[in-house]
Order: sequence, then C-alpha cells, then structure tokens
Amino acid sequence: MKLREGRLDLSATDVSNFLGCRHRVGLEMAAAAGDLTKPVFDDPQLEAMFRRGLEHESRYVASLTAPGRTVVDLGQERDPERATALTLRAMQEGADVIVQAALRHERWQGRPDVLVKVSGSSRFGAWSCEAEDTKLARETRAGAILQLCLYCELLERAQGKRPAQFRIVTPRGVHAYRVDDFAAYFRWVCASLDALTRESAEAVAGASYPEPCEHCEICPWSSRCAQRRRADDHLSLVAGISRSQRRELEEHRVGTLTAIAGTPLPLRFKAKRGAPDSYVRVREQARLQLDSRGRERPLHELRALEEGKGLGRLPPPSPGDIFLDLEGDA
Repeated sequence: MKLREGRLDLSATDVSNFLGCRHRVGLEMAAAAGDLTKPVFDDPQLEAMFRRGLEHESRYVASLTAPGRTVVDLGQERDPERATALTLRAMQEGADVIVQAALRHERWQGRPDVLVKVSGSSRFGAWSCEAEDTKLARETRAGAILQLCLYCELLERAQGKRPAQFRIVTPRGVHAYRVDDFAAYFRWVCASLDALTRESAEAVAGASYPEPCEHCEICPWSSRCAQRRRADDHLSLVAGISRSQRRELEEHRVGTLTAIAGTPLPLRFKAKRGAPDSYVRVREQARLQLDSRGRERPLHELRALEEGKGLGRLPPPSPGDIFLDLEGDA
C-alpha cells in the first residue's frame, strides 16, 4: 500500500491483509500517509521461511528454462513503472516465461512470481499469459487465491484476454485453479477493500478492534496491537478463552479480564454459546491471572484428580517406557 500522487495504490498483498485483519488496513493506510511508522518485524522463523520460499521459486524457474525458451527475469527491477513497462514489452514480444513480472491498472498493482506463455490469441498475437505463484504451504489459503485472482484481473487488462486458470506451485506439485470459480468472491473482496480505503485511516482503524487472530503471526503491527490489548485489559488476555466466549461475555457487559475475574459465582447469566462450566473455568483462570499480577511467580491451583481422566489414563509405569513428543511442522 503506497500513496502516489495523492492516491492510495493497492497491491495483491493488501488484498490478502484485508482478508486477514481489517484493523491492519487502517494501520497500513496511516503508514502510507506518513502518520505512523511501520514497525520492523524481526522474526527469524519467518526469515528462514522467506529464504526457503526464494529457493523453491529459483528451483521452479530453473525447471522452466530450456533450449529455445525465452526467460525474462525482472526480479532485480525495483522501479515499479519501469518493471511494468518491461513486463508489457516481454509479453508483446512473446517471452515464454517472465519472472517477477509487474502488472498495473489504475490503483491496483501486483507482481506474480511467474507469467507463462500459453496458446490462445490476445492483443499481442496468437498467445497469451497465465500467472503462477510458488508457495511452500501444503494447503492453499484464501489469501493466495485472491492474490492470483488479482494477477489474472491485471493480466486481462494488459493482454485483452482473461486467463482461464492460474496455478500455485508447491514442493508437491503444480495445482491449477479456474479463475471463474473465484471471480465473484474476488470482485466482492476488491470492491470492499476499495471502498474501505477511500475512508480516512483513523476511521478504518477505529471501526475494528485489534482482536488477536491467525494473521498476527506474520503482521508487523502485532506488538502494537498486543500493547493496546494489555492497556485495555482485554478479555483475550485470559488464557484459553475462545473468541466466541469473548463475544458472549461482551454481550453481558463483561469486557475485561478484571471484570470476568470479579464476576460472582454462580454466574448470573445463561450463555447462548457453549457449556456453562466452560465460563466458570474462564472466570477462575482470569481470577488466577489477576491475583498473579505483580508477583514474581504466577499463582497456580491444582485441579482435582479424576479417575480415568487426564494423566490418570496412563498405564502403570514399567521398564522400557518411551515418551515421544511429536512437533508439528507446517
């Protein structure tokens, strides 16, 4: 997201960010206008994933290189205007592969990993281009789909022909998707983002609270949002509380950790979502956390032993027992 000649330009990444967290859109708008400084997000794990992604892309591009095929690599071209012009020239000249192409139409822009020449007439001749992105994830996420839909929209503007499909290249293979299967949803998302970003950054950020979500794991603003939640004593600070439980409690005007910790037992409201016992557990967890504030070591309470539950399900110890801890690796 960048402010150019008084207009806010949007990219494929902005579409994905909008899907992940609307509060981030307002913060990005403020940063583009110079009202906020975008934090540096230093995460060694993400940096390692980024390097692996570049290696995966390089291997795939190498696999597309063959005698007689024209490969145009624009990965080192940082100037958006020049990159766009070079992309259009390569498409016009019928390049077989364009790496890190640059596409633009009005306020929208995108840089697909790869454009591949396919048969089928366009305004350039008896060929056209389709977009491909390389991804490490085993499962294709909605954000990736929408990014490629934007590339296809920009391709249609550039070549006068809508691509029939786009592809996501993972270490396990190439996965093709029909553009028409996602076109309607894509148009709705882009129209929503377009309308949202025509408001003020303050209004956009103020219209949505920075709720913790999956997007926080990759968001440079996550520390700022976490600080605000701590300052607000937000319900999300209660360990183990779910979003549906937070919504339920807020409907009963219980909006902070301190408030739920001080709620008398038995609870005076009947929950519409979830079992009543789950809210008692949330209340007790909040009480322990509140009482632990300011202490060097947090308080804890042992749960009552129940025969046949929890660790009680383990068989009696015997010689040769092995304990195995499997870590997830997505």
